[in-house]
Amino acid sequence: MSASLRWSLVALVALVGVVVALLSTLADDDEAGGRAASTPTAPPVGAPPADEPQTVVDAGTRASAGLPACRDSAVPATTDGPVAGFMVRCMDDGSTTTLGKIQAGRPMVVNLWAYWCEPCRRELPAIRDAQAALGGDVAVVLSHTDPSETKGFDTLAALGIDDLISVSDQDEELPTLLGAPPVLPLTVFVRADGTVAHVLVEPMDSERDVLDAVEEYLGVAA
Repeated sequence: MSASLRWSLVALVALVGVVVALLSTLADDDEAGGRAASTPTAPPVGAPPADEPQTVVDAGTRASAGLPACRDSAVPATTDGPVAGFMVRCMDDGSTTTLGKIQAGRPMVVNLWAYWCEPCRRELPAIRDAQAALGGDVAVVLSHTDPSETKGFDTLAALGIDDLISVSDQDEELPTLLGAPPVLPLTVFVRADGTVAHVLVEPMDSERDVLDAVEEYLGVAA
């Protein structure tokens, strides 16, 4: 084999190697891009927007999220107490219902949060973990207190919170109904008879914090 032919083959092999490496890099980039596209991104935190428009999640997105149903229609609703008749939009299917229908005779914890609230985001996993420990003994509800249901939905998806009953209070009326200060997060502890045991105006940073509060205000231990 002549020297010129040998170097031609070396150059060809090198060129093939470059092409293969380039194609592999492009494939990796495409795969990473696909992963990034499929991973929801939470909206930024910060001060609440002064002119947030009302937005509603489309039916297809709701169906793919797999959030738990708001209520069991076969179970009688709680009818007494200040929050029993309060109307909310269920994030799982877009229907409207009352907190009393969600509560259905159980003690209930309602966590008021918003996508732009950084302490709220830190608190949500603790509430999720506490709910898993409590099981069905207590109704645990996340109430997104902001006009943009879409941004709340995106935030839950980005945080991996898909196993808690979630509703939208798009007119931000529940804090006013409770006479609570205009801060988030807020957590409302409602006794089984519908009376409000306590409104907590501070975040709970761990599962233990949540479980201790449930035991203190509702008398349910886990």
